[in-house]
Amino acid sequence: MTSSRVIRVAVLATLAVGLLAACKGPAVPHRLTGQSRYLCCNVHYEKDEINDANYQVGTLIPFGTHVDILEVRKNKVRFAATGHPPIWLELNYGEKLMSFDQYLDRIFVEEDPHRKLGKKFPAKTLKLIESGAVEPGMTKDQVLMALGYPAAHRTPTLEGSMWHYWRNRWAQFDVYFDEHDRVVRVTG
Repeated sequence: MTSSRVIRVAVLATLAVGLLAACKGPAVPHRLTGQSRYLCCNVHYEKDEINDANYQVGTLIPFGTHVDILEVRKNKVRFAATGHPPIWLELNYGEKLMSFDQYLDRIFVEEDPHRKLGKKFPAKTLKLIESGAVEPGMTKDQVLMALGYPAAHRTPTLEGSMWHYWRNRWAQFDVYFDEHDRVVRVTG
């Protein structure tokens, strides 16, 4: 191989590596990088990358778990939750309905959500939330803690009387609320 051909191959290889790295997007300066927060809600993961579809399968990280924000990119964040491996969380489906910062502020909260529960919180409801389950009578806040935020592309507003969730990539279910924002039924 001639030296000019070796140089061209090396340049092409370097460009290919750079292009692949750019696809992930570089880390960007962000106010949350290096910060500690709490998870607003239960989060499930099967691999080290999850997204805002919020599938209800895999290992559960409980709401209120302390997290460290390791890195922020254009539309994804890498965080470490106490007792779990670092995970990438990406805003895919709701990116046209909310900014990435709005999404991050939903998921990573400054105050432990256990404080929202109050002193007279029914033990049964706490067990449901901790297990990622909902039943009639629960409030919207309690559903958010138990299941997390529904994917914005299917539930564009939390003001509605129905929130759409994904059990996994193929199965879905809906949570219906009454005029007092309490669960009346879960279907699917």
